[in-house]
Amino acid sequence: MSDAPGPLIASGRSADIFDVGGGRVLRRDRTGPVSEHEILAIEAARAGGLPVPQVFSVDGADIVMERIDGRPMIAELERRPWAVRRLGRQLGELHLALRSIAAPAGLRGEGPVLCHNDLHPGNVLLTDHGAVVIDWESASRGEPDRDAAHMWLLAEAAEVDDVAPWLRPVLGAVRRQTVGAFLATTGRPSAATVVAVADARLVDPNMREPERAAIRAFVDRHGT
Repeated sequence: MSDAPGPLIASGRSADIFDVGGGRVLRRDRTGPVSEHEILAIEAARAGGLPVPQVFSVDGADIVMERIDGRPMIAELERRPWAVRRLGRQLGELHLALRSIAAPAGLRGEGPVLCHNDLHPGNVLLTDHGAVVIDWESASRGEPDRDAAHMWLLAEAAEVDDVAPWLRPVLGAVRRQTVGAFLATTGRPSAATVVAVADARLVDPNMREPERAAIRAFVDRHGT
């Protein structure tokens, strides 16, 4: 790929997204080549009926995928905070659908089901045709409640980038209501799973030091 594959349309902690035309986008990872595990996970999710973008090609750190025209669920939470319970339930339903998909052969990790490991409102796009789950870089096999534990932990410990200034004073309340509706749908993860996902997050290089401190406090509250 060229140094300038197309207009930059988004940038995250580890990758940049470019519009390359024809209803496709290119994601360029800044941390290294696209993992075969990510492709395995997307293909398994798609085969299992979970709404995910189609993958067209992979070349080193570049992956060309279907462009999904939608807004992140987290943006919808900012725009319509009164809908937090409905959106929390919707997120929980996506988690339950994912739990029904068996982990494909060759996928890293241990456990019976496919796990996204980062399935939070920032990785769900809301379109005119329904929700689509994106960003499968961290996918693995795992226990059925693993993704719910990740979501619960991130909702309490992760910093939210670029949140609307007017929402900051009520962000904690919005998070609590979202998590309440989410856990009412998925069920509460086990303490053992909470500890396992916290350990994984603590060694994630994308986590910031204040987030790591919040993760340790989360384990103290919910990991025993």
